[in-house]
Amino acid sequence: MTTFSDQELRAYIAEELAVGRSTLLEHQLATDERLRDRLRALLGESDSASLALRDVWRRGQLSCPSRSTWSDYLTGGLGDGLRQYLQFHLEEVGCRVCAANLADLQQRGGTDADQRSRKFFETSVGRLRDVDV
Repeated sequence: MTTFSDQELRAYIAEELAVGRSTLLEHQLATDERLRDRLRALLGESDSASLALRDVWRRGQLSCPSRSTWSDYLTGGLGDGLRQYLQFHLEEVGCRVCAANLADLQQRGGTDADQRSRKFFETSVGRLRDVDV
C-alpha cells in the first residue's frame, strides 16, 4: 500500500497533485478507511488562512511559467536551461495547471505566439500600403 503525506493530500484537495499520484490515491481511498479519515480531517482544515511559505507559493502558482512561455516551449523558441526547467516542472513537479495549459495550447494547433504574430501582421498590412517609400 502506498503512503501519502499530508502535503500530498492537501495537494489532492486543491487538485494540484500530479495525475499519477492522484490516480493511486483515488484507488487507495476506495479501500482504506484510515486514509479517508485523514482526508476528511484535512478537508475540515482551512488552509486559506495559512501564511506558510509553501502554501503561499502553491496557491499563487509562483513557479508556474506564463502561457506565452509554454507557447514558446511548443515552438522550440527557448534556450536549453528554460526548456529543461519547463520539462522538470511538468514531469517532476507534476503541475496539473501547467499540464492543462500546455494541453490546451497543443489542442488549438496554433500557439498563442503564432496567433499574436498573425494578428499583428494582418492589422499592419493595410497600414503598410499607405506608407510612402
